[in-house]
Amino acid sequence: MVISSRTKRMEGQKILGNDFYYKTLPVFLIGLIIWVGATIGFSGLVGPVILPMTVGFIIFLLIIYIVLWIVTVIMALKRQNILSMVIFIFASLVSGMLSSTLLIWASSIIRIELVLGLFFIAFVVGFLVTLGLLILGLIFRDKINIKWIYPLLLFGGILIILEISLILIFGSNPILIITSILVLIWLFGVILWDGSRLPQTVSEGYWMLAVIEIFLDMINVILRIFIILVEVFTES
Repeated sequence: MVISSRTKRMEGQKILGNDFYYKTLPVFLIGLIIWVGATIGFSGLVGPVILPMTVGFIIFLLIIYIVLWIVTVIMALKRQNILSMVIFIFASLVSGMLSSTLLIWASSIIRIELVLGLFFIAFVVGFLVTLGLLILGLIFRDKINIKWIYPLLLFGGILIILEISLILIFGSNPILIITSILVLIWLFGVILWDGSRLPQTVSEGYWMLAVIEIFLDMINVILRIFIILVEVFTES
């Protein structure tokens, strides 16, 4: 049994490489911890700090969010991994601050205790689902090719246009639960693709790019599951 488990570990290291286990994984976990702390901490649900829910402040935060992630990705693509890692830490914090607005929204329609409980459920389920899909993508990487990316881009583009159009027309998304389920399905495909590309991404020196992909995949799955749970409980 000891020999068998040790052999499996060695095989896993050969597939993903040491950079994944000693660089990608630790940095990802640090970013995830920062995101969770900021999401809960700035929601005002467990402390006195709460973000102002004004349109101007949210737009300002959104601009910072977009700029930080663009710079983080550009640095990762240039294999400036240390600089990308530093900016990633700040991007994780700002992402958490933006995510906290969802908890603030949820607390306005359901009990605070229920909001925290649903977020915990969404986090656990989202973490496990993302991990499972990454592993599946890794296992079936030989069967997942470049043809996957075209329908994923098309489907993702349609969903973005749909959600933005609904918000512009109605002031909010009247079919939020439906679009969230569709986005979740799309994210599952993206995660499978990212998982299939992990060995190549890390082996070519883009270990921070792997961090970014896994991080964004996971937090978006968690948030979509959370939205679906809140909508279900609100309807019931």
